[in-house]
Amino acid sequence: MKKIEFARATLADAAYAQIAEGILTRDLDPGARLLMDDLAARLGISRTPVREALHRLEMERVIEPNGRRGYSVRELTDAELDKQYAARNAIEPFALAEVARRGGAAARLVRTTFEELSHAPQTTAMEVFLVNKEIHRCTVEALDNEYLLSMFDVIWQTAMAASVWADILENGTAGDFVEQHRPIAEAAESGDPELARRVALEHIVAGRGLHTAHPMAPVA
Repeated sequence: MKKIEFARATLADAAYAQIAEGILTRDLDPGARLLMDDLAARLGISRTPVREALHRLEMERVIEPNGRRGYSVRELTDAELDKQYAARNAIEPFALAEVARRGGAAARLVRTTFEELSHAPQTTAMEVFLVNKEIHRCTVEALDNEYLLSMFDVIWQTAMAASVWADILENGTAGDFVEQHRPIAEAAESGDPELARRVALEHIVAGRGLHTAHPMAPVA
């Protein structure tokens, strides 16, 4: 993490971004203690914006209380990751299938987002996370359903605690974004809801396999 310049957004947002980046890059490992005074000193700001940032991360279930005045980075279990991906299976294939059924503006939003993200930088774990999140988020956003979008955000923000984003960056697979996600844009435009549902499911299963430190539970 680096000290925050006061001209950047709001201090709370800047503190959130710095702490989240530390979690995504494993500079702050799962189980690492997060003390308000220590973080404020490292970031060069007062405790108040740090407190706000930590509260936001706690609400997103990325960190959890540890002691009277501190937190720790949550360590996701294999079972919790399986639950997250099961939740994604319930939302994202439905969303992409519905986009394919609707076509028109919904499909154009997915295509436009895909094209824009294809040129987005992916040089940090945060950029990798945000680009991957946004291409999936746009399929839900296209449905104009704030309830589905809220559930999507809860699932993905909790996934921030997983180390897979740093792994993707280190392994050089972030550059495969276009080929990995092109089928989503094509499925959105296909007019075939069942094809779109299958594409989304296959993509999510492949994503679960990237969590090599947390193997998927065997299917009974």
